[in-house]
Amino acid sequence: MVYDQSVRLPGCAWTDAHSAQGFARRESVVNFNTLLEFGDADVAISVSAYRPRGTYDRVIAVPFLVTSGKVVVEGPEETKPERNVVLPPGTYRVTAAQRVTGDEQQAIDLFFERLSEPLERSAVLVADCALNPPTPLLETAGVAGEDLSIK
Repeated sequence: MVYDQSVRLPGCAWTDAHSAQGFARRESVVNFNTLLEFGDADVAISVSAYRPRGTYDRVIAVPFLVTSGKVVVEGPEETKPERNVVLPPGTYRVTAAQRVTGDEQQAIDLFFERLSEPLERSAVLVADCALNPPTPLLETAGVAGEDLSIK
């Protein structure tokens, strides 16, 4: 999960279409599917435009709004996330570039690119065989655990 520190509930409600495209997002939140269901990931964070570092199996870029000046990067089973990125408030393109590096081991490179204008759409730049993204991509998701029947 990548989310602005101001977001209280950063989990997204996933549909089959979100799974097919590899991500679910809201304005200041993005949840990426990883290449491997189990294992560990080495995460590298760059405050720059996406630049390929070798061969990636999956690359997804999404619009992202930073409001608090701090972004949290957290894995699904982490109880105390230790990865924070201090960024000036504004609009960004967040690109997640993933590759498998071994049995139950992967690398995830996250690129935070500051933009002068908001990005209109997400993009799947490199799709592995597990992805079958819809056209157009889903640009919104609900909040995980939110009871939609109450609205």
